Amino acid sequence: MTFPFPLLASGFALAAMTLLALRFTAFKRSLIKVRSNRHPPTNTKA
Repeated sequence: MTFPFPLLASGFALAAMTLLALRFTAFKRSLIKVRSNRHPPTNTKA
């Protein structure tokens, strides 16, 4: 089963954009984790 070229190209572009978006959100989450862990709360007892 062969796909026409424009459909195949748009499929690859969509997959690449999804991969980049997932990688970007994971990168932002790791940055937020590092930023929040850098300053631990000094007074843990209420």
